[in-house]
Amino acid sequence: MMHEKKRLHPIAIVIYIVKRLKQGPFLALALLLAIKKKTGDPFVDWMPLFLFLFYAMLAGYMSWRRFTYRLQENDMYIEQGIFVKKKRYIPFDRIQGISHSSGVLQRLVGVVQVHIETAGRQMDEPEVILSAVSIEEAKQIERAVHHKKRENIFIEIEDKTDAIFTLRFRDVLFLSITSGGAFGVIAAIGAFLSDFNDFVSFERLNIFFCADDTASTLIFLFVVLMIAYVLSVIGHLFRYMNFTVVKQDKTITITTGLLQKKSISTSIERVQAIAVKESPIRHLFGYVSVHLIHAGGALDDGRHGSLVLFPLVRKNEVASLVATCFPEYRLHDSFRSLCTRVRWRYMLRSLYTVVLIPVITIVFFQRFETLLLLVPAVYVGYRSYKRAGVTIKSEQLALRSGWLTIKTVYMLKHRIQSLTISQSRMQQRLGLCTVRATVMPGIRTKVVDVDEHKAQAIYEWFLGNKA
Repeated sequence: MMHEKKRLHPIAIVIYIVKRLKQGPFLALALLLAIKKKTGDPFVDWMPLFLFLFYAMLAGYMSWRRFTYRLQENDMYIEQGIFVKKKRYIPFDRIQGISHSSGVLQRLVGVVQVHIETAGRQMDEPEVILSAVSIEEAKQIERAVHHKKRENIFIEIEDKTDAIFTLRFRDVLFLSITSGGAFGVIAAIGAFLSDFNDFVSFERLNIFFCADDTASTLIFLFVVLMIAYVLSVIGHLFRYMNFTVVKQDKTITITTGLLQKKSISTSIERVQAIAVKESPIRHLFGYVSVHLIHAGGALDDGRHGSLVLFPLVRKNEVASLVATCFPEYRLHDSFRSLCTRVRWRYMLRSLYTVVLIPVITIVFFQRFETLLLLVPAVYVGYRSYKRAGVTIKSEQLALRSGWLTIKTVYMLKHRIQSLTISQSRMQQRLGLCTVRATVMPGIRTKVVDVDEHKAQAIYEWFLGNKA
C-alpha cells in the first residue's frame, strides 16, 4: 500500500498542455492571427499567440506539480488545483469502476491513464482521472480497490487469451461507414465556427463563395457535410480498432482503440440490463449493437451508465454471445405486435414531427411537393408499431420500442427498481397503457399503447417478486 504522496509521470505536463491547446479559444486565436492583416512587426503580430502558448505551458506544469494522490487503507486521497487547492477523499467502497487507456503520448513512455468512476457523483463533479501513471502503479491501485471490495476482477491490460468476441477490420469499417457520428462532428464544427465568428466576421470569408449564389451555398454545405462524414468515419475507425471482449470469472474486460488504447473492466454483478439496438441500415444487413446498462459511470466516455459490449454483431449470434457472458439472460426475438387499434396512433405521432414543414412551405412558398415528406413519416410510424412489443419469459422482462433505431431492453426481475403503468384519458377510452421500467436512477425504458390486460399481467408478475 502506497501511503506516501505520489505524482503523475512528467509526461502528464505535455498532456495537460495539449488539452489546453485543443480548446476552442486557442484555435480561433491561431486562425485569426493567420488571416489578419500583418503590421510587419513580428513582435506585435505574434505576441498574443506566444503569450497563450506560454500560459498553456505554465498551466500544464502547475497542474502536474499541484496534483498528488495517495492510497490509504480504505480510501484514496487526492490534492489538486493551481490557484485553489482542492482536497478529495474517495472511499474504495464508492468506486464503481476503473478503466485504463493509453494514447500516443502515454505509449511513448510506457504509462497509462486511469479513469475512476465513483458512485453518487454529481453532474458538476469531475471523475477521477490519473493522466499518466506506470502500469505497475495502475495495477496496484486496482488491486487495492478490489481487495477492499472483496472482488477479484483485476485482469492484465494486454491479456486476450480468453477473448469471446473480436471485431474484425471489415466489421469496423462497416460500423464506421454506417455510424451517425457525422452529425456530432457537424455540431463541433458549428461550435468552433461560432467562436471563430467572434473574432472574424463571415462577411470577410466571401472569397470562398457568394452568399447570394444558391448553388455555391449548397456546394459549400455539401463539402462541410462530406468533411464531417469522413472525420466521423476516421474517428470510429480509431476508436473501435482492436476491439476485444474478454471474460474471466465474474468480470468483463473490453479493450479497444488504435491511437488511444483503452481497457475497461466491469463486474457482471453491476450489469442491470442488456440493450440491443437496430439501426435501419444495419438492420438490412442483419447487424445490431449490444450495450450494457451497468451500475457505474460513463466508463466508455459515453452516456452515464451505458457501456458498449458488442458495437457490431450479427443478429443471429447475439443470443449465444450474451449467454456466454451473462448466463442468466435469454435474448430472443419472439415479440408479439401490439393490438391493431394502436397502429394509427403510432403513425400519427410520426406525422407530428414533420407536418409543420409541408404546412409552412405550402402557405408561404406554394411548394406542394413537400407533402411527399409525409410518406416516409407514415412508414416510420408503421415500422415503430410493428417492432414495438412487450414480453415476459420466466424471470425476465423485455421491452422493445423506437422509431428509426429500435431498442430492445432485457431486464431481470430482481434488477428492476420500479415498474410504472400509466394511462392518459385517450388511452383509458381505448383500453391502453404505457409501461415504464427503471433499472437505474435516470435510466428507464417504456412502451406506449400496450393493451391494458397485458399491462396488468406485467404488473402482477412484478408484484410477485415483491411478495
